[in-house]
Amino acid sequence: MTHDTTATGGAPVPPRRLGKLVALGAAALALAGGGWWWSQRAIAPASDDVLIVGDQRGGVQALLKASGQLDHVPYKIEWALFPAAAPLLEALNSGAVDLGGIGGQPFAYAYAGGAKIRVVYASRSVNGLGSKASAIVVPGASPLHRVEDLKGKRLATIRGSAGQDLALQLLEKHGLTAKDVQWVYLNNAEAKAALASGSADAWSTWGAYVGYALIQDHQRALADATDLPGGAGFYAASTKSIDRKRALIADFVQRLSRARVWVSTHKDDYAAVLAKETGLPLEVARFTVGDSITKAVPVDDRLKADELAILERYKRAGIIDKVPNLDGAFDGSFSIKP
Repeated sequence: MTHDTTATGGAPVPPRRLGKLVALGAAALALAGGGWWWSQRAIAPASDDVLIVGDQRGGVQALLKASGQLDHVPYKIEWALFPAAAPLLEALNSGAVDLGGIGGQPFAYAYAGGAKIRVVYASRSVNGLGSKASAIVVPGASPLHRVEDLKGKRLATIRGSAGQDLALQLLEKHGLTAKDVQWVYLNNAEAKAALASGSADAWSTWGAYVGYALIQDHQRALADATDLPGGAGFYAASTKSIDRKRALIADFVQRLSRARVWVSTHKDDYAAVLAKETGLPLEVARFTVGDSITKAVPVDDRLKADELAILERYKRAGIIDKVPNLDGAFDGSFSIKP
């Protein structure tokens, strides 16, 4: 069952809970790190020596800064902050940003919807498995203790997100289907508030949201991704930007690759910068960095196979009507130097 969404993108909220939801949502918005950056500026082509990079607060910008990869950049980088992958992908498709970091799941969902973007960089966890920072979270006193307990319950997540794909994988692994839960489509700020208020029974999310829920809010992980294959994370660029700014994009992904090598031996250094940049408690930042160390991988047919598997899950769940042709979705010309 799927709840109808309101204008804010979530399930209907009883008026008596609205004030509490707004207050609780403020903490999650702080994690998200801003709002609709690109809607606040005129969408006009940037100079060819300016690279506009979509990011989330405390994301790649913090990593590049901590690793020294923002030193001596021979062009200007303009950072565009977004609360989640969906608005970032919308900005990419519109031409408001040149490239941005996203998970394989939201990329698959956006590409299925016709977005004119291509993957130019990919990375995977070094151990090949998913992370404890991707989890289905429940309140500490929740009666839910197994994935099977989600049957008939209200599960909050972002439609087509990494959180929803995690939930779909865990449901299938435990003998359930997408129809066995009530999907409540909310952004992360709304979902955090809905879980705390009782408007949702569980929340499938990732990254600092999980760390904050477990460490600061004393909630529980009903299940996480540590026993699932690790999915790929992407940097995608608009097709126009690939044509206009190839040299800038090529340099940027090399810097990103070097930063990911650096962080594998400097977790605490990165966590300290992440905490400072986002205002997150240091222990939450350390959790977020934790076991999510990744390395660059070739942009090749293996990624295509992974994306097709995600899209097949989405089709089984009724999220998309058909699996699109992925020819042209991956640009392997931005090879990463060792």
